[in-house]
Amino acid sequence: MFKSKCLLSVAASAIVLSAVSGCTVIKEYTPPAKEIATVSPQERELARKLIHAFLTDDAKGFVALLPDEKRTNFTAETFKKTRKAIVDSVGEPISFSFLTSLELPSLTPQIWKVRFKRVNSRGDEFTSELMFRVITGMIDKKTPVITAFQFL
Repeated sequence: MFKSKCLLSVAASAIVLSAVSGCTVIKEYTPPAKEIATVSPQERELARKLIHAFLTDDAKGFVALLPDEKRTNFTAETFKKTRKAIVDSVGEPISFSFLTSLELPSLTPQIWKVRFKRVNSRGDEFTSELMFRVITGMIDKKTPVITAFQFL
């Protein structure tokens, strides 16, 4: 009799503690050994050229990499204004590297890291990093095209 009262008491305590603490189990999954989504070499090279054009302040080269319909809205003048706003905010771009690509059925979002450097009024040097997303796709599974881009 004493044993059953003890077990009942322990069980009731466990239920009460569980209800009071509001426990939520969050599981962390181990990332896969290799990237799930892969980017074709042509798409990756196209994105690399776009970022390189940004870093070297090559407005014509940047805009030339965009499809015709994007060029109507994003001109060399737009490039200059956009780049100036970013440089004023975080500094001059000094390097970049590919981080990963994301999985989507027909497009490939690529995430790149861009490093910036600026110097304050006292001469102290600072670096910052932003992510740059370039979304690419393939036309007829042969020709890569940029569908969107933005700093994150």
